Amino acid sequence: MAKTTELGKVGRFIRKELGKDYPGHTFADHRFDAVSEDNSIIASIKSHSWLTSGGNLPSGKIGQIYQALYFLSLVDAKTKLLILTDREAYEGFLRESDGKVADGIEIKFYLLSPELQVLVTEVHQKASRGMSREQKFVSQ
Repeated sequence: MAKTTELGKVGRFIRKELGKDYPGHTFADHRFDAVSEDNSIIASIKSHSWLTSGGNLPSGKIGQIYQALYFLSLVDAKTKLLILTDREAYEGFLRESDGKVADGIEIKFYLLSPELQVLVTEVHQKASRGMSREQKFVSQ
């Protein structure tokens, strides 16, 4: 099973990057992945890859992203951000969500450090292998 808890490092990295982009704010992990100390900036961070191993659109991942957007739409904050850390997922989701995102929510791409990108890739590969094994057992 993939160690998705390791992906917490992604949140810490993005919170530091947000501090650079929004000077004067520090970000903590709260009910969302990143919340400024004055609650004026709230972000949800997704490090999903895009296409499935079979080359299909990832309906489950897309659903999780829409869920994050829904919760962002409910909060009272000056700045609401959905941050994607995979360029293909960012570009693909922008195409898929064109006209379907609530006003006032920004979708941004943040490039991970090379070390974090290796970690995320490993977690995704392990998760994909785990899903393949589970599907084999279910179909037999």
